[in-house]
Amino acid sequence: MKNIVVCVHTVQAAQAITAYASRLGLGSAVRTVDCAAALFVELRRRPTQTVLIDFGLAAPDPVKFTQAVRARFPQTGVVLCGVADSRTAAMALLAGARGVLQVPAITGEELLVAFAQTIVLVRGAVADAARIAARQRHATAGARLTDRELQVLNGMSEGKSNAEIGRGLSVSEDTVKTHAKRMFRKLEANDRAQAVAIALRAGMLA
Repeated sequence: MKNIVVCVHTVQAAQAITAYASRLGLGSAVRTVDCAAALFVELRRRPTQTVLIDFGLAAPDPVKFTQAVRARFPQTGVVLCGVADSRTAAMALLAGARGVLQVPAITGEELLVAFAQTIVLVRGAVADAARIAARQRHATAGARLTDRELQVLNGMSEGKSNAEIGRGLSVSEDTVKTHAKRMFRKLEANDRAQAVAIALRAGMLA
């Protein structure tokens, strides 16, 4: 496991991550910092494979933050965690983020879960050729989406809940969920953020 830098709000959060990393035998590979400025200092100090940072600490613009890291440190992957609307999460992925982990609060167990998921993402990073092939499949799948599935997808890109999408389309929330499941399957997406990112990448959304 190569180096991981985790950007967290508090000393307590940093201690929790450090202790957890030690239990996993990764103590020497993990560093914690408490702000974006300190993160860039750490990235200049030594090669880093992955950064895990809360959306709040990547403010005011997580997308520009991701672009800045990728431009200055192209060998470093970015994983954002916390709460963000689907479009912001999707745009972060398009900007080069390796992953977006939607968790309700970056404290306690949620932080450790996000850290564990980041390790999985790092270990399971997909080769560029496989990603390109997947994009081609997604574009083909996009052509097979029904008009209603595209409407649901557009609603998701605007950050609307299933209930809000349903009211706009004059259908039930359960019907929206059914369309969403079919759309996810066609796009090979696991969640809203990934579906919107795939759609933006394929030119399916404005």
